Amino acid sequence: MTSDNSRLDLSVVVPCFNEEFNVPELTERVLAALEAGQLSGELLLVDDGSTDATPAVIRRQVAAFPGRVMGLFHAANAGMAGAWRTGVDAARGANVAVLDADLQYQPEDLLRLYRALVDQSVDVVQGWRSSVGRERGQRYQLSRGFNVLLNAAFGMRLRDNKSGFICCAKEVMQDLLTYQGRYYYWQSFIMVAAHAKGYSYHEIETLFEPRKQGKSFIDGAAYLTSARCVADLGKAIWEYRLHPKPHDAASQILGARGARVEAGTTRSERVGAKGRRELRQLGADVARHYRSLNATQWLSAEQIAELQVVKLRRLIRHAYRSVPYYRARMQELGLRPDDVRDPETLRQLPFLTRDDVRKHLHFDLLQEKVSHANLEKVSTSGRSGEPMVSYVDSDQLSFRRAATLRALEWTGYRLGEPVVRLWQQVVPRSEAHLQSRLDEPWLRNCTLLPVFEITEQRLEEMRKHLEARRPAVVEGPTEALHMLAVYLQAHGGLCKSPRAVMTGGQTLSLEARATIANAFGAKVFDHYGSRELWPIACECEGESGHLVTAEGFIVELLVDGRPAEPGEVGEVVVTDIASFCMPLIRYRTGDWARCLGRDEASKRALQRIGEIQGRPPSIVYGTGDHRVPGSFFAHTLQEYDYAVRRYQIRQTSPGSIQFRIVRGRRFSDETLNEINVLIRRHLGNGLHIDVEMTDLDSLADEPACVSDVDPEQARSA
Repeated sequence: MTSDNSRLDLSVVVPCFNEEFNVPELTERVLAALEAGQLSGELLLVDDGSTDATPAVIRRQVAAFPGRVMGLFHAANAGMAGAWRTGVDAARGANVAVLDADLQYQPEDLLRLYRALVDQSVDVVQGWRSSVGRERGQRYQLSRGFNVLLNAAFGMRLRDNKSGFICCAKEVMQDLLTYQGRYYYWQSFIMVAAHAKGYSYHEIETLFEPRKQGKSFIDGAAYLTSARCVADLGKAIWEYRLHPKPHDAASQILGARGARVEAGTTRSERVGAKGRRELRQLGADVARHYRSLNATQWLSAEQIAELQVVKLRRLIRHAYRSVPYYRARMQELGLRPDDVRDPETLRQLPFLTRDDVRKHLHFDLLQEKVSHANLEKVSTSGRSGEPMVSYVDSDQLSFRRAATLRALEWTGYRLGEPVVRLWQQVVPRSEAHLQSRLDEPWLRNCTLLPVFEITEQRLEEMRKHLEARRPAVVEGPTEALHMLAVYLQAHGGLCKSPRAVMTGGQTLSLEARATIANAFGAKVFDHYGSRELWPIACECEGESGHLVTAEGFIVELLVDGRPAEPGEVGEVVVTDIASFCMPLIRYRTGDWARCLGRDEASKRALQRIGEIQGRPPSIVYGTGDHRVPGSFFAHTLQEYDYAVRRYQIRQTSPGSIQFRIVRGRRFSDETLNEINVLIRRHLGNGLHIDVEMTDLDSLADEPACVSDVDPEQARSA
């Protein structure tokens, strides 16, 4: 059946080497199979340097079936894997199947492979060669013996590890083909590659008949071929067992443009051994993602979009297969994983809200059979005042740290230079509570300065520390940096300015930006993210707007459900395409941002967004000279999500606050007293706290912290 060329169900890739007598029947049977299965598809015949009439026969098939058969031609033989790569790169289908041209595999079995791919919701389906009607000669025995070796070497249990009759998504096949070693017959290890890269797979039995026309390259050289396979086995053990590389969609995109991840220019290379030593200390996973990000930031807009599509399709397949919440939502809508194939079709899925996360977190939003030993808990309440818990895995955490490091470098920072971070530490419920690993200074040359319990004395200590440390970058929440900036202006500033100041957490107004820049004597760079999603977007030296971390997030700006036009302010909806243990797909952040169009003068083609709205900064004033940023309450109360469903802090005069609470299921007076003690510890024992119990409706769309106290009024008090 014919279809829109923009999207085909299945592309069938067939390498052809001296197969002139098999190609015509193969073509007819493949096309007939696609028709029978009512699949939109195409056949790609790849001539691999044939010395007979195969090229001419392929051209006749192309002429006979225009738009349905494509011919691709190698001047010299590139081998099976090389022919696969040529065909797969040219394929227009969402899924691809690879099939031998000798008609030993039956083209009709393509439908069974494709249906198993859909029904089983796995990444790869392989057809194993049935013993029915199969010759049991020398080649059969050697093949069976090699299968035993492969299973033993790589801890697999496949019936036919090297069959090579495969069906999978196009981007999965492209990833499998990104091998590093020099092999005689890499095609024998395609399922080994799938296993090593963490793809799920399924086998089905397929018929395998004796060759009727032409000769195999193995004929007369079975023992030489076997010896080469054994040599290849050693290379594969080195690549896939001893030094396996995690799935990295960036590798295949960069490889398509003739670059490699390791070739990306990084500032650490320019600063020499010190920077490289610090990169090693950050750990192999952070370093791997960091190098990748430093290469992918220079991709074209089309290549970045392709990278996002590859990651999104893998995430959707995973969510459908392994996360009950998304499987149920998609089944309710009649959607299959292949229906969500790009950011446009992603909009078919419903939004995910914070309330959804709370309701389904321990029920069906976590990945099935996930190893909890590999998870990190993230607690937050954010601007809404509704505590929420989410989880990230170690690889996701490494990606986020690498993205944060790249954002630091966008300010002019060089790896290895000192950084001072104003630290919003989680206030413990007991003195024995250990600080969350998420807040550790993972940069080795980073110093943390707590920004809660801020007094004049504490501000002076911070000023002296900055003078002594002389950091290249000072980063922290906008509220705290603005407080410190006001103090610095009143006390003569700094003797040596940092290279940059990095703000985040709250909306950065033009007035606050100017105050911080003047006080620190440095350019201000704003970054946008949240505890559950970071860093979403960051400002960059020499660029306008916030550049989105497009390698990890798909950011939608929506106005009445449609994409915002340049200049419009839209709701921020984020899909984390690097998250698998607890996918956040079309997550409503509660924030708003201005849509910016493509800047043709920009060096980077990453998506740009303008000023972030919906996060008003606030300072709450206690007794004496005690004060805290509004985010203090978010970090304090996130640990009490079991008792506080939602909250709001309001202040109209110094030394007094109104604490509005929506009770959680395990709320008690004892817990309330414990919270009040924590608040007074930082705002003064004489702080008046007016507690009001309320309901969710009364706090709908209200910010978590609102302070109407004028700073001059506070100083006078």
